Amino acid sequence: MNLEDFSLKNLGKDLLESKGLVNFLNNFINELKEYLEKDKGQNMINLNVENKYSNYWQYQNFMEDNVAATIGLSRWGADITYYDELGETVDNSILELSEKEGTLYRKQFFANGPYSDGFYDIDKYENGNITHTTMPRNAIPNELENEDLIFQYKDDGTVNVRSDLKKQVVDLASKKASKLKEEENNRNNEYKKEGHIYEAFEDDGYIFLNDLTEERSFSIEDIDFVVDNYQGEGKYKVINDKYEKIDEEL
Repeated sequence: MNLEDFSLKNLGKDLLESKGLVNFLNNFINELKEYLEKDKGQNMINLNVENKYSNYWQYQNFMEDNVAATIGLSRWGADITYYDELGETVDNSILELSEKEGTLYRKQFFANGPYSDGFYDIDKYENGNITHTTMPRNAIPNELENEDLIFQYKDDGTVNVRSDLKKQVVDLASKKASKLKEEENNRNNEYKKEGHIYEAFEDDGYIFLNDLTEERSFSIEDIDFVVDNYQGEGKYKVINDKYEKIDEEL
């Protein structure tokens, strides 16, 4: 819905036709109220979707992390299973934007700042190709040293950080990577069996589920279990397709 949907554009016409200013204003206010309530509701829906995994993805250092958090991919999935796919999706999204924005550069997150020689490794996106180069530490403002950045060079050689393009990259890559969430969901649903008992345990920042009912050679990390059902380490039973924590003695 946009402002053209409102009766404001017909104000002059309505008055000229003597339909009554009071009636017009009442109708306009009702339409505006309906629009704002609808818009607010839509924004709340989007906000909830975007923030459902915010605590789980507390640290989003790389754009790949941003994408994983947006689509609801587990940390294990992002770090291990789909690591290459996420990186390729982000790269392709930056290349796509470079077709209309011109040459783009990416300086990734470095936990300890640049290397000891004072230079960052950066990726250059131009004409459908990615090349690797370096840039001096003093080219990036101090407060952005530990950020994953998209930037361009100005004519005078200074850096123009493009936070707007970073958001576009994440949005674009999230759409491209949505199939990864579907794949992970399918795996999680196959692993989740009604009546089975699972042990939940934490290891190196990951929260895994291990099927105790059926002997298996692997454990999984299910982000939706962590966000929706996890109540600390222990045993969980699938009851009515939901993980429920149970007494340790069972």
